Amino acid sequence: MSKYIEEFHKLKIFHKKDIVALTGDENAAKELLRRYKQQGLISQVRRDLYVATDLATKTSSASKYEIASQINSSSYLSYHAALEYHGLAHQVFYEMQVSSKERFNNFEYDGISYIYSESKSDAGVIIPPADTLIRVTDLERTVLDCINQIDRSGGLEEMIACFALITYINENKLQDYLKQFNKQVLYQKTGFVLGYFQKEMKLSDAFFDFCKSKIGKSIRYLTDQQESNVYFSEWKLYAPKNILSFLEQGGNVNV
Repeated sequence: MSKYIEEFHKLKIFHKKDIVALTGDENAAKELLRRYKQQGLISQVRRDLYVATDLATKTSSASKYEIASQINSSSYLSYHAALEYHGLAHQVFYEMQVSSKERFNNFEYDGISYIYSESKSDAGVIIPPADTLIRVTDLERTVLDCINQIDRSGGLEEMIACFALITYINENKLQDYLKQFNKQVLYQKTGFVLGYFQKEMKLSDAFFDFCKSKIGKSIRYLTDQQESNVYFSEWKLYAPKNILSFLEQGGNVNV
């Protein structure tokens, strides 16, 4: 049965149905998975998700990003996990935020927790050319997701530290995704937060005018922590006095 090991390594990460397709028989697939697992040739990540084992290091041959992307047919890296994949994370977290249309129970594998978030849209979900097993939100969608759910981006300090590393963002894509989100408060928060990075991200004044035109009359808070907030009338938003001060402090980040 070891004749299949090369195929397993080509797949890298797989479900039982992939092995049924390989063997042509459900019982043979079950037996193959059982035997390979026993021999340490594969490792079970969770129910119906397996990875080939690197024979030299005895560790998973699939990365945490690949595992997160292959949990089911609609799963993709989002929020802080997407920031990390794009090389923007300030701190390394031991959890991966994973969005999916199909609900899954949070689980842990190899020291990493995989945390479910509901996927409300596939807009901006990409398969990077160099990483065909990975699905991840593009930079623009990632930035808006993080502003929309700051707690899932690692908190305000971590988010600001990540955004400070961005040297360019496509404002047309930002506008398209903002229209799809269609949330007044997100226009307020986006205009406010990205205003601190206008020069670095190469955003035009027209982008901020667009955000301002959508904010309505409601007064909101940037985060749930409402202490030491200052009112910014331009965005009808209460927020910390200077969010860039987190960069000087280094921030207190929950990992």
